[in-house]
Amino acid sequence: MGLREIKKDRSRKSILKAARNMFFSRGFDGTTIEAIAEKAEVAVGTVYNYFESKSAIILAITADDTSEALYEKFQLPESCTGIEGVLQYVDTFMESLSMYPKRLIRELMREAWSIDTTLSNGLIRRDLTLLNGLNRVLLELKENHMLTSDADIEHASMVIYGTVSTALMWYAADEKRTSEQLMESLEKMLEVLFSGLAPER
Repeated sequence: MGLREIKKDRSRKSILKAARNMFFSRGFDGTTIEAIAEKAEVAVGTVYNYFESKSAIILAITADDTSEALYEKFQLPESCTGIEGVLQYVDTFMESLSMYPKRLIRELMREAWSIDTTLSNGLIRRDLTLLNGLNRVLLELKENHMLTSDADIEHASMVIYGTVSTALMWYAADEKRTSEQLMESLEKMLEVLFSGLAPER
């Protein structure tokens, strides 16, 4: 990497570090490009050289956090049951979000429901990262005979994704709810999913 590339990489990292601090302390709504530039000690134009908008900056931050957690860090443990494997994957994802202030999570959830914006589209892609990861984990569990041979992986992934989204929504909405309580609720939800509701025959 040449000197110019090193300088560009350093500037980008400085902007992202400053933006993270601002988003975490002021929220998404309360942060401006100008404030990020001042915190990073660069010109506003320099920020725009790297990111086209505030939305692009928060997406870069969430991508770094979730992509590393869901693809680089996670390895399915050997000899785990189906629910254990899924719980460990979900816990890895939740751990990457546990550092986010609840206010910021709520703002990002709101933006995800906005119609056709850069941020909503980017957040949907983040959700697809989680969904694709769930597919990968369930397929591996199925290959290891930890799920039934006729398990519908595609729809199971969507159900688990919905469960995670619901638990995260409750967590973000309740300032008193802890990350430990979040995982306890998720575990109970997944136990219902894996055990089923039909009586044994």
